[in-house]
Amino acid sequence: MNKKIIIAAVLGLLTMTANAQFLFRISGNGLEKPSYILGTIHTLPGSLLDSIPAFLDAEAQCQQVYVESNVTDQQTMNDMANAGIQVMTLPDGKTIFDVLNKEQMDLLSSKYKEVLHINLVDSTSKSVWNYSPVAHILTFNAVMTAIEMQTHPGLGFSGMPIDVVCMSRAKERGISLGELDEKLNQEHSDKAHDEMTQNLDAQVDSLMAFLNSIEERRQGILKEQQFVAQTSELWRKGDFDSFATDGNWLSEIEKNPVLYKERNDKWVPKILAAMRKAPTMFVFGAGHLVGKDGVIQQLSEAGYNVEQVKERNE
Repeated sequence: MNKKIIIAAVLGLLTMTANAQFLFRISGNGLEKPSYILGTIHTLPGSLLDSIPAFLDAEAQCQQVYVESNVTDQQTMNDMANAGIQVMTLPDGKTIFDVLNKEQMDLLSSKYKEVLHINLVDSTSKSVWNYSPVAHILTFNAVMTAIEMQTHPGLGFSGMPIDVVCMSRAKERGISLGELDEKLNQEHSDKAHDEMTQNLDAQVDSLMAFLNSIEERRQGILKEQQFVAQTSELWRKGDFDSFATDGNWLSEIEKNPVLYKERNDKWVPKILAAMRKAPTMFVFGAGHLVGKDGVIQQLSEAGYNVEQVKERNE
């Protein structure tokens, strides 16, 4: 291979690696030392962090780390598991056979055989009989997503996610690990379970609609995976401007105020308090950074300088 081509390829790889981040420095407004935000794509592997010198420098400066939710905390994991069990299962004594009529049950059984290769009415499948209708939808989604990732390996992601690796690294360094989201509690779990129980008819309708359009859903999953792959490529290149102006992301954020705006509004006071206490690394989904209600805009309006960190000028 031509020596010039090799050198150009190496330089291109180095440039991509150097800019491979959505890393932002927060300074000004009385802060003695800067804090940082790492906007993540949750499916990307944490092994990428060691290839980003700017992140390693920022990480070394920070005395605490804040994440969306500390899923490495045993109590948090237990709470999430308990909440999931309550929302994903039917009330005691009920099975999916009690909730669906014969025609609906026949449709569900046929799709289990077609998509999951499972005989739902066989006693060997008894473990899923007490799944709520929404749990059956999630099961189909999870399996179809796994199938698409195997069929199109270029869309797949491997390794421990970045967010989890950041938590583990904070624990290894022995520094404080905080959470931006509120912890789950029994009251929230009970409320979710009550709402689920009261809305079984709506869940059944959703399940039937899903099963009757399952091929469209399969195609939707492929498009979603392709979109995540494209977004991940922007992250690897450090091209935040393209990410922040992507119409798909902005539309998604607008359609989900509870997931984005309302959480951002709750996070920002915690972010302000944390970085006034000590230099902090905040690690959360990059979607929370963009838009008029994004964390970057809110911090800027509060008087802070927020700038993307890069290794070199592009």
